[in-house]
Amino acid sequence: MAPRPPRGIAKWPRARHAKRPKPQSLKQNLSWAFRSSLLPLLLLAVLALASFGAESRRLYATAVDATQTNPNVHTFTAVVPKPNITIQVAESRIGRRSISSSTTSSTSDGGVASLADGVASTTGTVATGTGGSKGGMAPDADLVGPVLSGDVSGLFQHLAPNSSVPVSAYSLRIDDMAGLVTPKGYPLEQHVVVTGDGYKLGTFRIPYGRSGRGTVKRPPVLLIHGISLASTCWVINQPTESLAFVLADRGYDVWMMNTRGNTFSREHVLYRDTQSLFWRFSVDEMAKWDLRETIKYIQDVTGISKVGLVGHSQGGTIALMALSDDPWLADSVSVLVALGPCAYVKYMTSVVLKNFCRQANTSEIFKLLPPQELIYMSVQMQQTYLNGVCQMPGTMLTCLTTMEGIFGASRRITAAQYRRYWQIWPSSTSLGNAMQWAEIYNEPKARFFHSGYGPEYKLENVKAPIIMVSGGSDVLAAMEDIAEQKRRLRKVLRKELHVPDYSHMDFIWDTGAVRTVYPIVLESLAESFA
Repeated sequence: MAPRPPRGIAKWPRARHAKRPKPQSLKQNLSWAFRSSLLPLLLLAVLALASFGAESRRLYATAVDATQTNPNVHTFTAVVPKPNITIQVAESRIGRRSISSSTTSSTSDGGVASLADGVASTTGTVATGTGGSKGGMAPDADLVGPVLSGDVSGLFQHLAPNSSVPVSAYSLRIDDMAGLVTPKGYPLEQHVVVTGDGYKLGTFRIPYGRSGRGTVKRPPVLLIHGISLASTCWVINQPTESLAFVLADRGYDVWMMNTRGNTFSREHVLYRDTQSLFWRFSVDEMAKWDLRETIKYIQDVTGISKVGLVGHSQGGTIALMALSDDPWLADSVSVLVALGPCAYVKYMTSVVLKNFCRQANTSEIFKLLPPQELIYMSVQMQQTYLNGVCQMPGTMLTCLTTMEGIFGASRRITAAQYRRYWQIWPSSTSLGNAMQWAEIYNEPKARFFHSGYGPEYKLENVKAPIIMVSGGSDVLAAMEDIAEQKRRLRKVLRKELHVPDYSHMDFIWDTGAVRTVYPIVLESLAESFA
């Protein structure tokens, strides 16, 4: 029999127990592990290292001596007069879309105004190749710190000789578009395009080149980046070697879009980028909303009805998807220049992506995961890994083999260039985007369809003129897949260019593209606006 409570107390007080934590489901645990980015980064590194193996390590060991000295390293101290800065901010609403632009002015003696404030002086170290700096470009205004230990262009024998791209040890932020544009003497505007489903897309504009604005209206050209990239990929090289700068200097009004979920497009009218609902999209939504709304926005701002399109990789694919689904868009596009387009990926040979696609098709893990970010890459992580780990000669091997495991080896991009490109790559996207490509890859026959094995995109419906550029060493856009695209686009295919030794990233990062690829881009745009 239980003891009675003391006199004056009706009953014993109930024991207070701490609430037990709610058990986490397998789905939640998997989601946390994936969002932490450690799992995908480790998976990519292991797959890439397994693919390249001992041969890469042997080549690295033979090149260690080459990293000790570098006669092409020059120390500079430049004094830049602080310019008179005119910052214009205009905000308006055009339908569902909004604009917020900032314009900077540059001094006649070469000093360039920052988007935030003027630059008084700069001191640092820069490394250049044997060719020296091209185009008279001044060193980046925010360059600080000593140069990395030597030139490691001999790290892999297949890499090209040094180019004129400056390589520095300063920490270029993955979201610093202004730091890549304004120090080179170009104006930059940042616009925000709000899509019909609520995503806010960071869109950049270089309205004119270094020669000035002029009085003639410039035809607008929209550059569309590929998967895991952002608008920074178009301006990372020298002015004479970056497509955005080349187009601006040739008289075009250059616009660079950023698809939802990447570095510059991580806002929504309802959701935060930490919520699962924010990441519930695939490449379908990029074609349905992102591209169409951006084209409409450019038309509203410029007053010009036709927009030229240049798309790399998935960027060209997005344009083909939108053009095949939307008859209106053909009247708004003067021409589409597709660089390494990947509408069909049945014959893709990328080591890492093939393994991912096969696992995504068979593994239950991917089916349990909710909509989320594919690889979490915050500014802090980018500073730690890409500006830290990937910049050290001892660990650079892992980063290089990972990138080459995804995009294939390039004979035109140097190790020194890769060190700079790692400061802007990767830019994230959704898991749903990657899963859609896995569905397309795993189809028994070559098909190009909506997410969830939906209706097929009919490329035969495309009405706008198409220019197709392909590479013989492209592991993502294989020649068999390119042939299928050309067969379906034969009625609108105006020109094609095949570069035998080009890999997937050479179209935008090869400093020699100004001689191999850019001529057909410039020629096609000029003819389309004639």
